[in-house]
Order: sequence, then C-alpha cells, then structure tokens
Amino acid sequence: MKNSMFLMGEIGGNDYNHPFFQNRSFTTVIKPLVPKVIGKIEHAIKELIGLGAKTIFVPGITPLGCTPRYLAMFQSNNSADYDAAGCIRWINNFAEHHNRELKRMLRKILHDPTVTIAYADYYEPILEITSNPLKYGFSKDGALVACCGDGGPYNSGTLFSCNATSVLCPDPSNRISWDGLHYTEATYHIVARSMLHGTYTSPSILSKCGC
Repeated sequence: MKNSMFLMGEIGGNDYNHPFFQNRSFTTVIKPLVPKVIGKIEHAIKELIGLGAKTIFVPGITPLGCTPRYLAMFQSNNSADYDAAGCIRWINNFAEHHNRELKRMLRKILHDPTVTIAYADYYEPILEITSNPLKYGFSKDGALVACCGDGGPYNSGTLFSCNATSVLCPDPSNRISWDGLHYTEATYHIVARSMLHGTYTSPSILSKCGC
C-alpha cells in the first residue's frame, strides 16, 4: 500500500447525473447531495490511509454544463444562461461548488505528514479545451457535439443515444465528447497528461511515482 499511488475517483458525477436526468429538484434534492458525496469521499480516503496508503490523488468533477447531454436537456433561449464557450453557467457553477467543497475537505482532513493527499483538477483542463478547441486539435463545431448520438444540435437527444443505429462522426479525435456524457480518447489523453506533469495537479503524479 505504501508504495502504491491511488486515484480516488472521480466520485460524484453519477451521484448528480441520475437526479439531474430524472428532473429532480435542484434546490431540494441535487444541491443538498454535495456534503453527502464529499463525506463519502472523505470516509474512503481515511479508510485508505488506515490501510497504509501514502499517496492519494482525489479528482474533482468535470464541467457538467459543457457536456452535450446536459446541453441538450437544459437548453435555454436566454443567452445569459451560457458562457463564451457555449456551456451552461448554472450547471458549471454547481460543478465548481462541488470542487470547492472537495478541496476544502482535503485541506482539513487529518493525516500523517508522510501521507500525500492531492487534488486532481479535471474541471479546468476540460473547460480549457472546450473554450479553445482548435488549439488542442478539436474541431470548433464539434466542441459541444457528441461524436456518437441520435442527432439534434448536440447529437445527444436521449440519455442512451449511442448505439448501433447512432449518428457517428467521421473522426472521434476531433470531438471532445464521445457519447454525450463520456469523453473521447483524445480528451482523456490531454487530461491525463495534465495530471501526470502537474499542470492541474500539485504535486504532479510523475513526481510521486518515481517514474
């Protein structure tokens, strides 16, 4: 355990996805889930430390308001609901709220000085490539459109829209999203590099694994 590196999650995405997609109340159901989710992550970290873990990276959640499924489900005629990249502001604000609470918990959690607990930022690298798709090799038109889906402005009209009869883009490496919820290999490659080299993770994973 002490010579291993642990990636705790990402935890929280599906806990929020399910009530969002069931049209549950944001105020009374979804937002109050945040402290419960953070509490479960804290408990899992403490369990790992108790078992002898010394290096734990804990990712936050992604910018949900930039994912095609959320964009399709919560479309708005009010331009003020969207940021410059075309993402839904209030949903991304919620994701940022989760990540702030997660980082606050990580700062407070008690542990031995020989244990490293680091926040791994999934939110910022994905928001960065969504805001500047051409810079990272993605098509501008495909930044918010799923590669595999069932048509519509975001190619993600239904929850399980990627199947044998789906509308498939010719080159998944040009798209950020694969199926409206999950990312393409090209996107994960950028996020992984940012974690390995420390762009959005401090310390970097490479600095802790002895690679």
